[in-house]
Amino acid sequence: MSKIRAFFALELNNQQILDEIEKYQEKLQKSIGPLKLVNRSLIHITLKFLGNIDIKTAKNLYNFVESEINNPYFYQNDEKIGNLKGVGDFNKRVFFIRIQGVKEFLQEIYEKINQKTKEFPEIKQESKPYSPHLTIARSKRNSRYRSQQNHGNNSGQLPYTQLKSQYKEFEFGKWKIEKVILKKSVLTPTGPIYSNMEF
Repeated sequence: MSKIRAFFALELNNQQILDEIEKYQEKLQKSIGPLKLVNRSLIHITLKFLGNIDIKTAKNLYNFVESEINNPYFYQNDEKIGNLKGVGDFNKRVFFIRIQGVKEFLQEIYEKINQKTKEFPEIKQESKPYSPHLTIARSKRNSRYRSQQNHGNNSGQLPYTQLKSQYKEFEFGKWKIEKVILKKSVLTPTGPIYSNMEF
């Protein structure tokens, strides 16, 4: 049976927020590049990476999320509004925007999905606790060295520590969380291609 690479995510379709993210990405690239920036059409919040799973598993999980997550949490209750405010990084390798206002809510949803995925041995379980964030860039190589080099070559560019401080409390905007989506990921030489799955 053929496998598909899949994950659960929340989409970010607010164009004003995406505009602000692109502005920060541009400054980030100049400050600490070279970075692989996440294209605005691919920006999302990952809830749970599933890896390579078969169609039967994907269908089972899709139906679970529709009935146990989307229906009670999104279709019937009040609106869930997330606030993208502040920036951070994981060892200058992964750069992200912080999520506020709905962290506990997203962690609760993650736990329910994660518990369900334990029924499927093919899905690898994460050892680290889930921390909701919005990834916007990844380093290509030694970013610390490149940051020093870029700052020397590009006069007027902020060092990363100053840029990070400048955006510490910056509010990219608020967005309405619509629902959890099952996404298929196809890896290509030019980057991943995502598509939404429904059954």
